[in-house]
Amino acid sequence: MGARVVLSLDGEIITEVELSKAVTVVGRHPTCDICIDHPAVSGRHMLFRVVNTTVYVEDLASTNGTKVNGLSTSHQVVHHLDMIEVGKHKLHFFDDAMLAAGGLKGLESTVQTDYERTMLAAHAPEALAPRPAPKPAPAEVDLSRTMAIPRDTLRQGAMHEVVRTGEGAPPERAEGEALALRVQSGARVGEIIALEQANTMLGTAGADTALVVRRGASFYLARFGGTRPPRLNRQELGPGTHRLSPGDVIEVGGSTFEVMSVVR
Repeated sequence: MGARVVLSLDGEIITEVELSKAVTVVGRHPTCDICIDHPAVSGRHMLFRVVNTTVYVEDLASTNGTKVNGLSTSHQVVHHLDMIEVGKHKLHFFDDAMLAAGGLKGLESTVQTDYERTMLAAHAPEALAPRPAPKPAPAEVDLSRTMAIPRDTLRQGAMHEVVRTGEGAPPERAEGEALALRVQSGARVGEIIALEQANTMLGTAGADTALVVRRGASFYLARFGGTRPPRLNRQELGPGTHRLSPGDVIEVGGSTFEVMSVVR
């Protein structure tokens, strides 16, 4: 399986790491596979475990916890385009096969975001303040001691994580335009679902599900879980991400959704 993570802080990419080992440990201790020298990260904070073609995230009883798509977790499977928060750092998870199939042009252009530099400034200005270059930790410092992040300054990554596709992608929608979903059949008939978050899950957790991924002003559909693939315009969804347009019809589980254009 070709899986990798891209580490970023405040919208700036730090490094890219391939998950080539069965277990990849993330933490502040210098022996970790992915070493993050920041006091908000525990000595051994979390790990990625690769089992066949499945990748798991496991928190190692860290001080500040581990989040996947903005939700705290101790152990769960991660999927293509999921985003893991470790302290104030972000680990963007990519499945290379899905990345290629979805037509995204590169990891940097997929992760890098102008949205964070603008919208997040209003929500968490202290997190975007210029940071001095990190200094080597003195030998006597106990790397197991971790600075807890105050809850009122902790950034909810998935809510604000909007990225753009690379050069050659289809033109983005005009400013002020967005997409939403109208439920045509299923338990929530008539409801309008605003696609305001980076990732919007359709379906029931543990059953057939799909993910609407917002990237800049563009929207994509990807299979998320379950035994039956979702359908887009009556065609079973193949691997990767698929661009959405007004008028498209999505079928997930027992529900049907119509893609509609809205003005914000």
